[in-house]
Amino acid sequence: MKAAVLGHPVSHSLSPLLHNAAYQELGLDISYSAIETTREQLAERIGQLDNDYVGMSLTMPLKQEVLNLISKRSAVAAETGSANTIFRNAHGDWALENTDVFGITETIRRSDIEVVPSASIIGSGATARSALSALAQLGVTNVLCIARNTDATQVLQRQGEAIGVDVQARTPESDIYFAGSLVISTVPSSAQQHLIDLIAASQELPALFDIAYNPWPSRLATYWTEHGGGTVLSGIDMLLWQATVQVELFGGLPAPVEAMQLAISLLQ
Repeated sequence: MKAAVLGHPVSHSLSPLLHNAAYQELGLDISYSAIETTREQLAERIGQLDNDYVGMSLTMPLKQEVLNLISKRSAVAAETGSANTIFRNAHGDWALENTDVFGITETIRRSDIEVVPSASIIGSGATARSALSALAQLGVTNVLCIARNTDATQVLQRQGEAIGVDVQARTPESDIYFAGSLVISTVPSSAQQHLIDLIAASQELPALFDIAYNPWPSRLATYWTEHGGGTVLSGIDMLLWQATVQVELFGGLPAPVEAMQLAISLLQ
């Protein structure tokens, strides 16, 4: 059997390491690979999936595009307008799931961070949508979204209205001040320096959850530590926990968390 992660670029992904360690530990004959896939190629890739495939993971820029191609989806995927997982449902049909929300909530729950009642999100894309739903599950009722794309932040605001979270938007044009006890950054490492240059030095930095993990520590995580910020959480942990749900969806067995943690710890 086969599974894979699709995205562009995708060569940096640690998902093959996590999944293959899991399937080996479970004794399942599933081979998991990385397949370079652009938005334009996604429909063709999905159309080529045969009975040998048990599922696919999706990374950027495909998490929103896939909703135009597969109609069956979980409540979480519908709520966020974002899916990172294609799996076969009980009827054998392709369906969509968002395991990023679980990855975020589980990482925060296992930390010592208290996020109620407010937090900040940097960015407004698919991962920001997942972060918003995760924060709602953790009891957050007020979120400050710092992002340039006003159309995307309006989508986040509508999502917030639907799940009981007041989302305020601010563009990063001048000094950035964060709100709440946690900042979740969905900005890739390559785009973080400009963000860092705008962070107001006069504020006390709260805890940080940086979704970017390649390289780690990221520029933002390093800045946070050097400037006396609060606890820093890594996107590597999110990747691990969201993958545990995918493993169960693809393989039908509970994920071997310890084996997956060991596989990824060898790279840290």
